[in-house]
Amino acid sequence: MKKKKAVFMTALLLAATGLTALIAAVAGRKEERSGLLCATSFYPVYLLAESVAEGAANVEVVNLTENHGGCIHDYTLTTQDMRLLSDAELLLLNGGGMELFLSKAAEDYKNLLIVDTSEGYNFLEGTVHVHEKEDGNGAHPEEAAQDGHSHALNAHLWLDIDGYLFQLSRIEEAFVAADPVQAELYRRNAGVCRQELAALKEEYAEGKRLLSGRETVVFHEGFVYLFRMLGIGTVHCLAMDSDTQISAGEAAEIVEECRRHRVTRLFAEADYEKTVSDTFAAETGAAVFVLDAVTGGKEPEAVSEGTLPAGLARYCAVMRRNLETIKQAYDLQ
Repeated sequence: MKKKKAVFMTALLLAATGLTALIAAVAGRKEERSGLLCATSFYPVYLLAESVAEGAANVEVVNLTENHGGCIHDYTLTTQDMRLLSDAELLLLNGGGMELFLSKAAEDYKNLLIVDTSEGYNFLEGTVHVHEKEDGNGAHPEEAAQDGHSHALNAHLWLDIDGYLFQLSRIEEAFVAADPVQAELYRRNAGVCRQELAALKEEYAEGKRLLSGRETVVFHEGFVYLFRMLGIGTVHCLAMDSDTQISAGEAAEIVEECRRHRVTRLFAEADYEKTVSDTFAAETGAAVFVLDAVTGGKEPEAVSEGTLPAGLARYCAVMRRNLETIKQAYDLQ
């Protein structure tokens, strides 16, 4: 797989043109508002936005796709979503082609500040969604999509801790620009999040010292980022969602990859564990393990006795559980 090194540069995030434009857009508004309504496009972005804004007066953070877990490539805006966007002042996107359903937001909602939280991040290339391929051939992560329905970028950067740190800085600057009166609070919250993410990154670095050099097959694009942090190569990625139908050709290719690379551990989300096990366990002798892509559906979990903002606590708890699952899969626990 062709891999691109993720770049995390604070200077890029604070680039004068982007931040100046954001501040100017806020200052140029004529309407007086008593508070700030921030909409987020996707659960991982919501967790960070909620964390940065925690404790801020008259600030509300609402997630557009709150009841939609997993892939949002095919999400359609509801009437409630459109009403929310009409009322909101700030919209935070994940980016990377994830939010096709918001492609006309800037045109339709003139007073809405839209911030792409991954702008400038060096994405890995993506896979073609299997249910959209008609030829039955498998697609590797390095294969960029060529049609209008697939996605050339692997937009799941929140499963790369450096990627999440990147998004954190973008979100911090967006709130500071939109609500400078409470800038100190936003920066303090972001600093707490940054410190905890640095600790989490060190835990993954320790995991890499134990796990590096192994290879696997994954059934979620985001897991490519997760395993990259641990030095584990992804020899095949099948991006599964509720519409995925595994073709005979795709299944045969995955079985062959497992044999060629001696892969004995496969990783999928909980919703697809049985499908993956039924399709590949007997043929490959590989065990299937469940990881969480942090795409929603659960309440925040307490970490460090409530010293962390709730959203960030949820993210870190899931990522630590993912790390423990991977270590157990390779008999390191």
